[in-house]
Amino acid sequence: MGAVALTPTEPGTRAFAAGTVLFREGDHGREMYIIASGRVRISKRVRDLEKTVSVLPAGEFFGEMAILNDRPRSATATVLEDAELLVVPPEAFEPLVFHHRDVAVRLIRRLAQRLEEANQDLALLLDRDPVSRTARALKRLAGSCGHRFGRGLRIQLGPGELAERIGLTPVELDDVLRRFHRAGLVAGVDEDSIDLADTGRFDRFLEYLDLRHHFAEVT
Repeated sequence: MGAVALTPTEPGTRAFAAGTVLFREGDHGREMYIIASGRVRISKRVRDLEKTVSVLPAGEFFGEMAILNDRPRSATATVLEDAELLVVPPEAFEPLVFHHRDVAVRLIRRLAQRLEEANQDLALLLDRDPVSRTARALKRLAGSCGHRFGRGLRIQLGPGELAERIGLTPVELDDVLRRFHRAGLVAGVDEDSIDLADTGRFDRFLEYLDLRHHFAEVT
């Protein structure tokens, strides 16, 4: 299917080949995208490496923050496989939301999710205990970028990026992960992933941390 011509103020479906970079982190742009078919990779630069944040399937949308707050792109979007995307210019955003209730509801849910994630990030950074901070961050990441293997779970995020996210130095995080490994909580660590040994055991450890916090005045 060929690309559909767009007027500056109307959304339209366009075809994009695999490998097409729709926008890069730091770019200025005002379009939002809705995936009709195919998949799109969202990534961010961490030091000198490009790290995948998420892979979006058909039905998802992205790029809306550029319309809502008129700020540079916070990530890079790359087409993973041949895709058809509905490209929504800023002038068409409000009519789209007004006339399509499902889009409006999903947008509200996405923004609410981002607000909740921001609140959780703040709570993590306020936690002065590096063990507790690391454990809670791993629990969150297990839900967003974890893949099961047996009783364990592989988190597709390396220790370098994790340390940056939770405000620890690499040395501090390495010490915590070594302690987790000795306790049977972490099975292994490499440059791009962290393996939880047993998710049930890890959940019990988090329960222990909660109890320790609640009864801190007694102990």
